[in-house]
Amino acid sequence: MTNPEPTQKRPSLKELLASGDLISPEELAAALKIARVTAYQWVRRGAIPHLKIEGVVRFDPQEVEAWLESKRRSGAIPPPGPGKEAKPGGRGGQHNKCCPG
Repeated sequence: MTNPEPTQKRPSLKELLASGDLISPEELAAALKIARVTAYQWVRRGAIPHLKIEGVVRFDPQEVEAWLESKRRSGAIPPPGPGKEAKPGGRGGQHNKCCPG
């Protein structure tokens, strides 16, 4: 009987940035704490900077960080609070239809 392998810690966006490597949609989703399908939806809409290499989607972590920062500056993403990371695409639990402003 073999011992189960310990679960691998998912890298944070800062760790991915430090590596300098292109990242997959799965890695982006894990780092931003979003669903993988959301990352692909953003790609399809052209909402996030990405590369397609022979049909394979990859992200440059530095471009993603710049994109996130521009979203924060525009108010689309609230700045992260102490001990919290921003959640791209989130609206803090509010939406325009029934909960204005």
